[in-house]
Amino acid sequence: NAFFSLGFGLVTGAAAGLIGVGGGEFRLPVLLYFFKQRPRTASAVNLLVGLLTVSLSVIRRWTLHQWNVIDVYFVLTLVVASFGGSIGGARYAERLSIRFLKRAIYVYLAAVGSWMIFEAITRTDHVLWSPPDGWKLALGAIAGLVIAFVSAALGVAGGEMRIPILMYLFAVPVQEAGTISLAASVPTVAAGAFAYRSLGHLPRQAVILALVMGLGSLGGVLIGAALLPLVDKHVLKGVLGSILLTAT
Repeated sequence: NAFFSLGFGLVTGAAAGLIGVGGGEFRLPVLLYFFKQRPRTASAVNLLVGLLTVSLSVIRRWTLHQWNVIDVYFVLTLVVASFGGSIGGARYAERLSIRFLKRAIYVYLAAVGSWMIFEAITRTDHVLWSPPDGWKLALGAIAGLVIAFVSAALGVAGGEMRIPILMYLFAVPVQEAGTISLAASVPTVAAGAFAYRSLGHLPRQAVILALVMGLGSLGGVLIGAALLPLVDKHVLKGVLGSILLTAT
């Protein structure tokens, strides 16, 4: 089990370093059905591994881009909004209809994933809206709050939901969208993991599992981030679209 945890963590970490997704949608089923964790404990472990993964990914990827002042403000807005949304999502998860949330997210991921693959094949880029700076910050706060709330309730980092919104509603290129999404994921997974821990869903044995899987993820992040400057943006979009479809 330890070897599988390391290997699986390596794969999801590489996805985080290259694409900008935390891999929570893929870790959660493994934790539930392979490691036989209880649903809330699986979500807590998923968030703890995600915290290690996305934190290193942000550090490794941040210097690969050039940011202006508005970009930095936008990231900070998402981070603050995500912090509040993640606390609410983790605390109210047991009162929500998780089945309904999952179905809605699956429809969203299937539609966006299919469109990304189409753009990758045709090597085209489409943007629904590119808001002015003032609107960008306000809408970013709303989007960050809602996505973090849903992500924490489901026990995932939320990159699969956040990156397409950044690309199509905020006109952020796919490479930068992945990095911004990872930055916004840090408070989401940190607050979520803390909330689950305080509620008693993260026992000592589960923490050990998270640390082993997280160790593999850290190695994967370094590999994925090293490949990022070498991969064409349309290839990245195609890979991300495939990941979104697989997650459904």
